[in-house]
Amino acid sequence: MFTLDASVHVNALNPAEHGSPESQQLLAQLEALRCPIFVPTLLLVEISGAVTRSTDDAAQGMGGAQRVRNTAGYTWVPLDDFLTQEAVRMAATRRLRGADAVYAAVAKRYDCKLVTRDQQQLDRLKGAVTCLTPEEALAQLSSPAHPATGAQENDSHAPAPTEAQPQCTAQ
Repeated sequence: MFTLDASVHVNALNPAEHGSPESQQLLAQLEALRCPIFVPTLLLVEISGAVTRSTDDAAQGMGGAQRVRNTAGYTWVPLDDFLTQEAVRMAATRRLRGADAVYAAVAKRYDCKLVTRDQQQLDRLKGAVTCLTPEEALAQLSSPAHPATGAQENDSHAPAPTEAQPQCTAQ
Protein backbone atom coordinates (compact mmCIF):
# COMPACT_ATOMS: atom_id res chain seq x y z
CA MET A 1 0.00 0.00 0.00
CA PHE A 2 1.20 3.47 -0.81
CA THR A 3 0.59 7.10 0.07
CA LEU A 4 1.60 9.44 -2.75
CA ASP A 5 2.80 12.92 -1.90
CA ALA A 6 1.61 15.76 -4.13
CA SER A 7 5.21 16.19 -5.31
CA VAL A 8 4.93 12.92 -7.27
CA HIS A 9 1.73 13.94 -9.05
CA VAL A 10 2.94 17.46 -9.80
CA ASN A 11 6.25 16.06 -11.08
CA ALA A 12 4.38 13.64 -13.35
CA LEU A 13 2.28 16.48 -14.76
CA ASN A 14 5.31 18.60 -15.69
CA PRO A 15 7.47 16.86 -18.34
CA ALA A 16 10.08 19.63 -18.02
CA GLU A 17 10.89 18.59 -14.44
CA HIS A 18 13.68 16.15 -13.62
CA GLY A 19 12.22 12.71 -12.86
CA SER A 20 8.89 13.34 -14.56
CA PRO A 21 9.03 10.17 -16.74
CA GLU A 22 9.64 8.01 -13.66
CA SER A 23 6.78 9.65 -11.76
CA GLN A 24 4.50 9.11 -14.77
CA GLN A 25 5.60 5.48 -15.01
CA LEU A 26 4.98 4.91 -11.30
CA LEU A 27 1.47 6.34 -11.44
CA ALA A 28 0.65 4.23 -14.50
CA GLN A 29 2.07 1.07 -12.95
CA LEU A 30 0.26 1.56 -9.64
CA GLU A 31 -3.01 1.97 -11.53
CA ALA A 32 -2.35 -1.03 -13.80
CA LEU A 33 -1.47 -3.25 -10.84
CA ARG A 34 -4.42 -1.93 -8.84
CA CYS A 35 -2.25 -1.16 -5.87
CA PRO A 36 -4.09 0.32 -2.88
CA ILE A 37 -3.31 4.02 -2.53
CA PHE A 38 -4.30 6.09 0.49
CA VAL A 39 -4.05 9.87 0.12
CA PRO A 40 -5.40 12.88 1.98
CA THR A 41 -8.09 14.91 0.27
CA LEU A 42 -5.53 17.72 0.57
CA LEU A 43 -3.83 16.19 -2.50
CA LEU A 44 -6.53 17.66 -4.74
CA VAL A 45 -5.98 21.17 -3.38
CA GLU A 46 -2.23 20.88 -3.83
CA ILE A 47 -2.51 19.62 -7.41
CA SER A 48 -4.98 22.34 -8.37
CA GLY A 49 -2.79 25.07 -6.89
CA ALA A 50 0.48 23.78 -8.32
CA VAL A 51 -0.88 23.25 -11.83
CA THR A 52 -2.63 26.64 -11.84
CA ARG A 53 0.53 28.43 -10.66
CA SER A 54 2.69 26.78 -13.32
CA THR A 55 0.23 27.25 -16.20
CA ASP A 56 -1.60 30.41 -15.10
CA ASP A 57 -4.79 28.55 -16.05
CA ALA A 58 -7.32 27.86 -13.27
CA ALA A 59 -9.36 25.52 -15.45
CA GLN A 60 -6.30 23.41 -16.13
CA GLY A 61 -5.52 23.29 -12.40
CA MET A 62 -9.03 22.21 -11.45
CA GLY A 63 -9.10 19.73 -14.33
CA GLY A 64 -5.85 18.15 -13.17
CA ALA A 65 -7.26 17.73 -9.67
CA GLN A 66 -10.48 16.22 -11.05
CA ARG A 67 -8.57 13.70 -13.19
CA VAL A 68 -6.64 12.53 -10.13
CA ARG A 69 -9.89 12.42 -8.11
CA ASN A 70 -11.36 10.06 -10.71
CA THR A 71 -8.36 7.70 -10.70
CA ALA A 72 -9.31 4.17 -9.66
CA GLY A 73 -7.66 2.64 -6.62
CA TYR A 74 -7.39 5.77 -4.49
CA THR A 75 -8.84 5.89 -1.00
CA TRP A 76 -9.44 9.52 -0.08
CA VAL A 77 -8.73 10.30 3.57
CA PRO A 78 -10.34 13.42 5.08
CA LEU A 79 -8.50 15.46 7.67
CA ASP A 80 -10.45 14.42 10.79
CA ASP A 81 -9.53 15.12 14.43
CA PHE A 82 -7.43 11.95 14.82
CA LEU A 83 -5.45 12.57 11.61
CA THR A 84 -5.03 16.24 12.56
CA GLN A 85 -3.51 15.29 15.92
CA GLU A 86 -1.13 12.82 14.27
CA ALA A 87 -0.13 15.44 11.69
CA VAL A 88 0.45 18.01 14.46
CA ARG A 89 2.68 15.52 16.28
CA MET A 90 4.59 14.68 13.07
CA ALA A 91 5.03 18.36 12.18
CA ALA A 92 6.42 19.12 15.61
CA THR A 93 8.58 16.07 16.23
CA ARG A 94 9.90 15.73 12.68
CA ARG A 95 10.06 19.47 11.85
CA LEU A 96 7.84 19.08 8.78
CA ARG A 97 5.79 21.59 6.84
CA GLY A 98 2.07 21.26 7.55
CA ALA A 99 1.01 19.56 4.33
CA ASP A 100 3.99 17.19 4.47
CA ALA A 101 2.94 16.15 7.97
CA VAL A 102 -0.58 15.33 6.72
CA TYR A 103 0.80 12.90 4.11
CA ALA A 104 3.06 11.33 6.75
CA ALA A 105 0.10 10.92 9.12
CA VAL A 106 -1.95 9.20 6.40
CA ALA A 107 0.94 6.86 5.60
CA LYS A 108 1.36 6.03 9.27
CA ARG A 109 -2.37 5.51 9.91
CA TYR A 110 -2.75 3.08 7.00
CA ASP A 111 0.72 1.50 7.28
CA CYS A 112 1.66 2.68 3.79
CA LYS A 113 4.95 3.53 2.15
CA LEU A 114 5.11 7.26 1.44
CA VAL A 115 6.33 7.98 -2.08
CA THR A 116 7.69 11.50 -2.44
CA ARG A 117 10.06 13.77 -4.32
CA ASP A 118 10.36 15.98 -1.21
CA GLN A 119 13.86 15.66 0.26
CA GLN A 120 12.73 16.92 3.68
CA GLN A 121 10.19 14.10 3.96
CA LEU A 122 12.80 11.58 2.84
CA ASP A 123 15.30 12.86 5.42
CA ARG A 124 13.11 13.73 8.38
CA LEU A 125 10.70 10.79 8.42
CA LYS A 126 13.37 8.11 8.84
CA GLY A 127 12.28 5.76 11.60
CA ALA A 128 8.68 7.01 11.56
CA VAL A 129 7.37 6.16 8.09
CA THR A 130 8.95 4.27 5.20
CA CYS A 131 9.65 6.84 2.48
CA LEU A 132 10.59 6.06 -1.10
CA THR A 133 11.36 8.05 -4.21
CA PRO A 134 9.33 7.13 -7.29
CA GLU A 135 12.39 5.29 -8.64
CA GLU A 136 12.64 3.20 -5.46
CA ALA A 137 8.92 2.42 -5.56
CA LEU A 138 9.21 1.34 -9.20
CA ALA A 139 12.09 -0.97 -8.28
CA GLN A 140 9.99 -2.57 -5.54
CA LEU A 141 7.04 -3.04 -7.87
CA SER A 142 9.31 -4.72 -10.42
CA SER A 143 10.92 -7.11 -7.94
CA PRO A 144 10.12 -10.86 -8.09
CA ALA A 145 6.96 -12.15 -6.42
CA HIS A 146 6.79 -11.40 -2.74
CA PRO A 147 5.10 -13.65 -0.14
CA ALA A 148 2.48 -10.93 0.38
CA THR A 149 1.15 -11.63 -3.12
CA GLY A 150 -0.04 -15.04 -1.99
CA ALA A 151 2.61 -17.14 -3.75
CA GLN A 152 3.87 -20.12 -1.77
CA GLU A 153 7.65 -20.10 -1.53
CA ASN A 154 7.97 -23.89 -1.15
CA ASP A 155 5.20 -25.04 -3.48
CA SER A 156 6.77 -27.79 -5.59
CA HIS A 157 3.72 -27.80 -7.89
CA ALA A 158 4.03 -24.17 -8.80
CA PRO A 159 5.66 -23.44 -12.16
CA ALA A 160 9.09 -21.89 -12.00
CA PRO A 161 9.01 -18.19 -12.76
CA THR A 162 10.43 -17.40 -16.16
CA GLU A 163 10.89 -13.68 -15.58
CA ALA A 164 10.04 -11.17 -12.93
CA GLN A 165 6.52 -9.85 -13.32
CA PRO A 166 5.54 -6.51 -11.79
CA GLN A 167 3.87 -7.04 -8.44
CA CYS A 168 2.09 -4.78 -6.03
CA THR A 169 4.26 -6.08 -3.20
CA ALA A 170 3.57 -3.26 -0.79
CA GLN A 171 0.21 -4.65 0.31
